[in-house]
Amino acid sequence: MKRILYGFGMFFTAIGSILFGGLVFPLILGIVCYLGGCEFINMARAKGFKPSSRIIKGMIVAFFVVAALPEIPGVSLPWTYPLEHYPLLLTVGICMSFFRLLFRHETPPATIADIATTILGFIYVGFLPSHLVLLRNLTAPGLSHITNPLQQPGLAYVWVCLFIVWATDVFAYYAGKKFGKHLLYPQISPKKTIEGAVAGLLASVFWAIVVVYAADHFLFVNTEPFRGKIWHAPLMGLLVSIAAQLGDLCESLLKRDAGMKDSSDAIPGHGGFLDRGDSLLFASPVSYYWIWIVVLGHF
Repeated sequence: MKRILYGFGMFFTAIGSILFGGLVFPLILGIVCYLGGCEFINMARAKGFKPSSRIIKGMIVAFFVVAALPEIPGVSLPWTYPLEHYPLLLTVGICMSFFRLLFRHETPPATIADIATTILGFIYVGFLPSHLVLLRNLTAPGLSHITNPLQQPGLAYVWVCLFIVWATDVFAYYAGKKFGKHLLYPQISPKKTIEGAVAGLLASVFWAIVVVYAADHFLFVNTEPFRGKIWHAPLMGLLVSIAAQLGDLCESLLKRDAGMKDSSDAIPGHGGFLDRGDSLLFASPVSYYWIWIVVLGHF
């Protein structure tokens, strides 16, 4: 019962924040990623590493603040501002990771692993998922700002990303459970099967086509967010689905190396925040750059 209740709670919180957009979405997602960062720090410490928790947490907050800047009332910034300043933010974070650990009051002050896990922490749980905020705020060149959050093109872009990830997870799980005979990567995840992975890929292609077509022809007809490019939908479905499945495997790799079954027990019946969002960590930036380059033609 707890698992079901918490599952519904997470679902409606996620859907509500995505629909609202604006500052609500980066705030909710930023809090989740901040807590996910705490889980990553605990996993690293379980391995005997000592990353800087201040740098990891501070950089996660920084990425989401920068991602949300164009949506702050009274702040006149283009929606491209966050993407243009991400390289600067990454540079500051990497340098600070070295400097902070260099002068840490311990003997020895730091190890290569401490510095590496600090940088990995804020990239993995801050930089990557913050692209979902950029995706929510993305708009086509020349299109004037739309105040109605339910008609903003970014909402359609987030929907297609989420539907691909959800289809991948759900169909891979049930197809693998019913038809799975060949293990996909038993050294990392002993329950995932090749049959499940293939089912997830096929389902993601189907739902990508459905969402893209529905967005352009029924839900966002005034903005046509995908510009009628239905041909790219199956390719996006495949690419994002692969990224989602790799994200799942990568988090399993981290947990296995740390000797942990779940990233935490923060969500009763569901494990930790990283356990629930691992598929989105890689799927978010892949979706963003696919829309940015292929659909909108930026390069």
